[in-house]
Amino acid sequence: MSFAIFLAFPSIVPSTAVVFAAFADMIMTAAAMNLVGIPLTLGTTAALLMLIGYSVDSDILLTNRVLKRQGKLIDKLKGAFETGISMTSTTFAAIAAMLLVSWIGSVEILMQISAVLLIGLVFDVLNTWLTNAAILKWYVTKGGGK
Repeated sequence: MSFAIFLAFPSIVPSTAVVFAAFADMIMTAAAMNLVGIPLTLGTTAALLMLIGYSVDSDILLTNRVLKRQGKLIDKLKGAFETGISMTSTTFAAIAAMLLVSWIGSVEILMQISAVLLIGLVFDVLNTWLTNAAILKWYVTKGGGK
Protein backbone atom coordinates (compact mmCIF):
# COMPACT_ATOMS: atom_id res chain seq x y z
CA MET A 1 0.00 0.00 0.00
CA SER A 2 2.78 2.42 0.89
CA PHE A 3 4.58 1.69 -2.37
CA ALA A 4 1.45 2.45 -4.40
CA ILE A 5 0.93 5.70 -2.48
CA PHE A 6 4.49 6.82 -3.16
CA LEU A 7 3.98 6.04 -6.86
CA ALA A 8 0.74 8.01 -6.99
CA PHE A 9 2.16 11.00 -5.11
CA PRO A 10 5.90 11.27 -5.78
CA SER A 11 6.31 14.20 -3.38
CA ILE A 12 7.42 13.05 0.05
CA VAL A 13 5.11 15.25 2.16
CA PRO A 14 1.71 14.23 0.71
CA SER A 15 2.58 10.54 0.38
CA THR A 16 3.97 10.39 3.91
CA ALA A 17 0.87 12.15 5.23
CA VAL A 18 -1.40 9.51 3.63
CA VAL A 19 0.65 6.62 5.03
CA PHE A 20 0.89 8.28 8.44
CA ALA A 21 -2.88 8.82 8.60
CA ALA A 22 -3.56 5.15 7.81
CA PHE A 23 -0.99 4.07 10.41
CA ALA A 24 -2.45 6.43 13.01
CA ASP A 25 -5.96 5.09 12.34
CA MET A 26 -4.74 1.57 13.04
CA ILE A 27 -2.82 2.45 16.20
CA MET A 28 -5.61 4.59 17.63
CA THR A 29 -8.26 1.98 16.86
CA ALA A 30 -6.14 -0.81 18.41
CA ALA A 31 -5.66 1.32 21.53
CA ALA A 32 -9.40 1.99 21.76
CA MET A 33 -10.09 -1.74 21.30
CA ASN A 34 -7.82 -2.43 24.25
CA LEU A 35 -9.52 0.25 26.36
CA VAL A 36 -13.05 -1.03 25.75
CA GLY A 37 -12.11 -4.71 25.90
CA ILE A 38 -12.57 -5.81 22.30
CA PRO A 39 -10.25 -8.78 21.76
CA LEU A 40 -7.94 -9.11 18.77
CA THR A 41 -9.48 -12.02 16.89
CA LEU A 42 -9.54 -13.11 13.28
CA GLY A 43 -12.69 -11.03 12.74
CA THR A 44 -11.35 -7.88 14.36
CA THR A 45 -8.10 -8.27 12.43
CA ALA A 46 -10.18 -8.33 9.24
CA ALA A 47 -11.96 -5.18 10.44
CA LEU A 48 -8.60 -3.47 10.98
CA LEU A 49 -7.56 -4.42 7.45
CA MET A 50 -10.84 -3.02 6.10
CA LEU A 51 -10.07 0.15 8.02
CA ILE A 52 -6.71 0.48 6.26
CA GLY A 53 -8.48 0.43 2.90
CA TYR A 54 -11.08 2.93 4.01
CA SER A 55 -8.48 5.25 5.52
CA VAL A 56 -6.29 5.22 2.44
CA ASP A 57 -9.35 5.85 0.25
CA SER A 58 -10.41 8.94 2.18
CA ASP A 59 -6.84 10.27 2.33
CA ILE A 60 -6.31 9.74 -1.40
CA LEU A 61 -9.59 11.55 -2.08
CA LEU A 62 -8.36 14.52 -0.07
CA THR A 63 -4.86 14.51 -1.54
CA ASN A 64 -6.08 14.16 -5.13
CA ARG A 65 -8.54 17.01 -4.75
CA VAL A 66 -5.99 19.32 -3.16
CA LEU A 67 -2.98 18.58 -5.37
CA LYS A 68 -4.42 17.70 -8.77
CA ARG A 69 -7.40 20.02 -9.21
CA GLN A 70 -7.42 23.65 -10.27
CA GLY A 71 -8.89 26.42 -8.18
CA LYS A 72 -8.56 28.02 -4.77
CA LEU A 73 -7.18 25.85 -1.99
CA ILE A 74 -10.11 26.51 0.33
CA ASP A 75 -12.59 25.50 -2.39
CA LYS A 76 -10.69 22.28 -3.08
CA LEU A 77 -10.59 21.45 0.65
CA LYS A 78 -14.30 22.22 1.01
CA GLY A 79 -15.23 20.02 -1.95
CA ALA A 80 -13.10 17.16 -0.69
CA PHE A 81 -14.58 17.54 2.80
CA GLU A 82 -18.17 17.44 1.52
CA THR A 83 -17.52 14.31 -0.52
CA GLY A 84 -15.50 12.63 2.24
CA ILE A 85 -18.00 13.34 4.99
CA SER A 86 -20.90 12.08 2.87
CA MET A 87 -18.93 8.86 2.19
CA THR A 88 -18.13 8.45 5.87
CA SER A 89 -21.69 9.23 6.98
CA THR A 90 -23.23 6.56 4.76
CA THR A 91 -20.60 4.03 5.82
CA PHE A 92 -21.13 4.94 9.47
CA ALA A 93 -24.91 4.45 9.10
CA ALA A 94 -24.49 1.07 7.41
CA ILE A 95 -22.06 -0.17 10.05
CA ALA A 96 -24.26 1.15 12.87
CA ALA A 97 -27.15 -0.83 11.36
CA MET A 98 -24.90 -3.91 11.25
CA LEU A 99 -24.02 -3.39 14.92
CA LEU A 100 -27.68 -3.07 15.87
CA VAL A 101 -28.74 -6.17 13.92
CA SER A 102 -25.84 -8.22 15.27
CA TRP A 103 -26.64 -7.06 18.81
CA ILE A 104 -30.31 -8.03 18.43
CA GLY A 105 -29.30 -11.38 16.93
CA SER A 106 -26.46 -11.90 19.45
CA VAL A 107 -23.86 -12.46 16.75
CA GLU A 108 -20.70 -11.72 18.72
CA ILE A 109 -18.20 -11.62 15.85
CA LEU A 110 -20.29 -9.17 13.83
CA MET A 111 -20.70 -6.97 16.90
CA GLN A 112 -16.93 -6.90 17.34
CA ILE A 113 -16.26 -6.20 13.66
CA SER A 114 -18.81 -3.39 13.51
CA ALA A 115 -17.58 -1.88 16.79
CA VAL A 116 -13.99 -1.84 15.49
CA LEU A 117 -15.09 -0.24 12.22
CA LEU A 118 -17.16 2.41 13.99
CA ILE A 119 -14.25 3.29 16.28
CA GLY A 120 -11.90 3.35 13.30
CA LEU A 121 -14.20 5.61 11.27
CA VAL A 122 -14.24 8.18 14.06
CA PHE A 123 -10.44 8.17 14.16
CA ASP A 124 -10.30 8.30 10.36
CA VAL A 125 -12.36 11.49 10.32
CA LEU A 126 -10.00 13.07 12.84
CA ASN A 127 -6.82 11.92 11.12
CA THR A 128 -7.96 12.78 7.61
CA TRP A 129 -9.76 16.06 8.10
CA LEU A 130 -7.67 17.53 10.90
CA THR A 131 -4.18 16.12 10.53
CA ASN A 132 -3.83 15.24 6.85
CA ALA A 133 -5.80 18.27 5.64
CA ALA A 134 -3.63 20.56 7.78
CA ILE A 135 -0.44 18.98 6.44
CA LEU A 136 -1.64 19.35 2.84
CA LYS A 137 -2.76 22.93 3.43
CA TRP A 138 0.66 23.79 4.85
CA TYR A 139 2.39 21.98 1.97
CA VAL A 140 0.44 23.81 -0.72
CA THR A 141 0.76 27.24 0.90
CA LYS A 142 4.54 26.77 1.20
CA GLY A 143 4.78 26.23 -2.56
CA GLY A 144 4.50 22.45 -2.84
CA GLY A 145 2.16 20.66 -5.17
CA LYS A 146 2.67 22.91 -8.19
